[in-house]
Amino acid sequence: MKLPKNSLIDYVKQYNIGLYVLLILLLGTTTVSPGYNQPAELFWDENYHIASAQKYIDGVMFMEPHPPLGKMLLALGEYITQANQNVDTKNLLKTDYLQNGMKPKNLSFTGYRLVPVILMILTAVLFFFIVMNISNNSHIAFLSSLLLLFDNALVVHARSAMLESTQLFFMLAAILYFTLAIKKNRITLKTYLILASLIALVISVKVNGAILLLLLAFLFFYEQKEAIKNKKISQVLNRLVVTAPLSILSIAMVFLLFMYAHIVSGSKIENNQTYKASPAYQELITQGDIYSPTAFIVALKDNLKFMSEYADGVPTLDICKDGENGSLAVGWPLGTKTINYRWDKETIDGKQQASYLYLQSNPLVWITSGIGVLLSVSLLIGRFVYNAPVKDESLFWWITVFSTLYVSYMIAIIQIDRVMYLYHYFIPLMFALINLPLIFSYIFSDELIKQPKHSYINLLIFTALVIASFIHFSPFTYYLPLTEQEFQLRQWFDFWQLHSVTQK
Repeated sequence: MKLPKNSLIDYVKQYNIGLYVLLILLLGTTTVSPGYNQPAELFWDENYHIASAQKYIDGVMFMEPHPPLGKMLLALGEYITQANQNVDTKNLLKTDYLQNGMKPKNLSFTGYRLVPVILMILTAVLFFFIVMNISNNSHIAFLSSLLLLFDNALVVHARSAMLESTQLFFMLAAILYFTLAIKKNRITLKTYLILASLIALVISVKVNGAILLLLLAFLFFYEQKEAIKNKKISQVLNRLVVTAPLSILSIAMVFLLFMYAHIVSGSKIENNQTYKASPAYQELITQGDIYSPTAFIVALKDNLKFMSEYADGVPTLDICKDGENGSLAVGWPLGTKTINYRWDKETIDGKQQASYLYLQSNPLVWITSGIGVLLSVSLLIGRFVYNAPVKDESLFWWITVFSTLYVSYMIAIIQIDRVMYLYHYFIPLMFALINLPLIFSYIFSDELIKQPKHSYINLLIFTALVIASFIHFSPFTYYLPLTEQEFQLRQWFDFWQLHSVTQK
């Protein structure tokens, strides 16, 4: 390949997209993957999900409160690596929750945690293309994508056998397709079908991904905006009666496909664990008749009933309870409440140290993105309440989309009585992070044109501060030992509720 005539600088400008993608992959590999199989101990929901993943591998019937796709991908990682082929994993089949002492000896986490690691790195690439597609600015898109790779909370979950990393990957895949469809301005029934199928993948990991159904509504209103503006009600309704059933059918088909895979993978009952399965379902398993449509219908009803009963049994939030790890949604943008997933104490040279695995946010990432949402909501109020002028119609529309998604999710979550945790903020955090470069581009559009160097210098300084903050909190991310003094240096706010285990 020949270089452009005007030197290496022109080559970089011409091919900056490829270079940025390569840098994201390299940085993601640097922040997410090193030593991801450590600590070689279970923490938080790994006690559930690794047991579930092994059941898929060994063909054992079980029921779960979450849809199956996320655990299937955990099992895929283990199946690919065969990291535990010489390990006795029978204990993983005997229970749904591995309590202390039940972890198989020499159990490797390399396979179970593999897919979340890979998908988190690829999620940053998807994020880059989303922002670039909307803003048409690869430099801002690249710097924005680093906010994912240098957020401590996202990296902790990406390095674990949990579901959030997988869900965020499918979520951003759906958002990217949505942005491409809008930018091309060619919306067909196929567009609805594909977008609905991608949303179904998100829901097939965790049901809180249903917030993305709003993308279908935005897609419809964008397609029909002229008809709505001209009050062509019959045209709008005629289109709605076609697109709505098609979207619902697409979501149902994809979701049921994974439910079918989940059901047929359970060809045997282990340790008399029937999960309140009906006698008919148990009989079908005993007879080996789990592949038939009749068996699927019976098993699906039992699985959905189990999910519903499990959800009803989840306790409500009690912030006064000692050791409560749940938190109020209103505090999530500030990073409260952190969760101490795991800790271990040791004494070195007479000085006590402790290693922590904390769900700790990068405060610059979370707080700044939250401020971006506040600015966006203020912009929307100014426009729709006070009829303020709009500087950029396209950016304004995208800001409206992601601000609406964020606010809608938070309003919905606030209505839920059951205990919720800080990682339930990851979905609106993605909306806020996508919105952040958009509101920046909107507010500083003139400066980006007249004095781009100043704007990019400021962005680089902010990015450097984000990386510095990530490094400062990285002992909580990578399970590195801290003295009491070092721990207290990271206790920035009381509302984080960080607790030292070496404090006298």
